[in-house]
Formats: sequence, C-alpha cells, structure tokens
Amino acid sequence: MVSVDAIGLREAFGSFMTGVAVVTAIGENGNPVGFTANSFTSVSLDPPLLLVCPSKSLSSFAVFNSCKYFAVNILAENQQDISNVFATAKDDRFRQVSWRGDHWDCPIIEGVAASFCCSAHNRFDAGDHIILMGGINDFQCSDAAGLGYSREGYFSLGLERKTVVPTQSDRIAIVGAIIECGGKVLVAETSSGPQLPQVAVKKGQGVFGAINTLVTSAGLQVDFGPVYSIFENKNLDEVFTYYRCVAAEEKPNPLGSFVPIEDLNTRQFASTAHSTMMQRYFLEHNRGIFGLYVGDDEHGEVHMFGEEEDG
Repeated sequence: MVSVDAIGLREAFGSFMTGVAVVTAIGENGNPVGFTANSFTSVSLDPPLLLVCPSKSLSSFAVFNSCKYFAVNILAENQQDISNVFATAKDDRFRQVSWRGDHWDCPIIEGVAASFCCSAHNRFDAGDHIILMGGINDFQCSDAAGLGYSREGYFSLGLERKTVVPTQSDRIAIVGAIIECGGKVLVAETSSGPQLPQVAVKKGQGVFGAINTLVTSAGLQVDFGPVYSIFENKNLDEVFTYYRCVAAEEKPNPLGSFVPIEDLNTRQFASTAHSTMMQRYFLEHNRGIFGLYVGDDEHGEVHMFGEEEDG
C-alpha cells in the first residue's frame, strides 16, 4: 500500500464539510459509552440503513465492536460543547449532558437535531477503523439546525443564513474579512483609524461572492473560513458580516498592509464595534478557539465553536 502523510491526509479529509454526531451504546456492564464522529453516512431507505466508523483507538472500541444496538445523535447547532465533551473529556461524559435511554436502552441525548436507534447490521474491518452498519429501528427529527464541522472548526448554517441579503432589503449590507497571515492581519490605514477589507453588497448578491471578488481582484490568495461576526449598526441601518480568513502569503496589495495582531488589539478602528471585534479576535486567536458573534454594534451573543474533533 502507498505510504502517505497521515497528518496531512487528516487535514485533507477535514476540508470536506460534515455534520457532527455523537455515537452511543451501552456496555455489558450497563454503563453508557459514546464518541464524537463526523463519519456518519445514510446508506439506504429500503431497508433503512446507516453507517458510522468507530476508531480502533477508542477506549470504548470493544463495546462498539460487539454491541447489539447503538444510537447516532445528530447534534444541533447550539451543542458544540457536547461535541467537545465526547471528543476530549476523560471523565464520565454522560454526567455532563442530559440524556435518556430509549426502548432498546440506547442513550439518546436531549435537544439533538435528530437521533437514530439501530441494530448492528454488519461490521467491516477498515484499517484503523471499522465500518459499523446499522439497521434503523426508530428515529426522531426536530426543527433544530444541525452543527457543522470542517478543518476550520465548527460552523452553523442556521446562524450563517442570517448573512443572506434579501433583494427587497433597504438595509446597507457590508461584508468584510479578517485576513491573517503569519500572526498579522490585513488592514488599511485611514484618517479614522485602521480599517479591515470590506465592500458594500448589492441587493440580491451573496455576501461571500462580494468579498471573494474584492479579495481576488486585489491579487490575494485566501482560504475563507467560517463567518466570524454579524452585527447591525441600527443608527445607520447597516448590517456587517465578517469572515475569518488566512492568506497564503504576505504580499503588497491595494487593500492595505499586514499588521501584527497584538498591535491591533490596542488600536482604535474606524468604529467602536470594529475595535471590539478585533479585541475579541486577539483573545480568541491566543486561545485557538473562535466564536461567531451575532447581534448589533452594542449587544449580542458569541456562539463558541471549538476546534477539536475525534474521529
């Protein structure tokens, strides 16, 4: 078999955006076990089948390699913390979440977007994982939007739908980008203070298309990550959307120059809202965990999306 870089391969696999699920079962000792996975796949409607891929390195692998029943819990957009519990926690994970046993004693986590209780239909060896195929005995589905994951971290399509600009909207929509390269962020120096790359969005135009066109026309090669901030300036009837991005290289361009992140932490931007956003970016950059802010230029909520995942 051809030898490949395992770390690089994991990174490449991570470029495919998936949902996030917690797979659960009951061990022979009666204790619940579970792990976070993005290897969930629907297989068949008739008969109803799905599959997941437990890693052989899981401490609970023996349970999933022999269980008669198991459950797949599709996490909702507000359940990033549950994903992290089952991906990283070493303590009793089930004491940290609300759950119940179903008719087959499979652990079902409360508040999920959907859940499936399965009988183990078949197992196949697959390198450092196994393919566990389940016959679906029962399922539940809610109206909650699902939690997404890619190599950039967690994201929520439910929250990011707020970035769409309606054709009939009278608001002024502005989209910008926090473009990082080597610990620096791209800003333009103006008489009002530093300003991030941004552009007005035409009615009916997608916000991503607008900022992508601006960045590409400046000759920059940028990898776009998740939306980082969505906020309104109610006094001016404006709505701002900012993406978190990484530039391939630091190069001269018409949008500004790259400035160390720590320097921007104390700078006053053209507006207080932008200064606050960059202060938050500085703190989250140091922690390595980023959130999505949704609100206005004074009040809102930060939805924390961690960046750890276990297969």
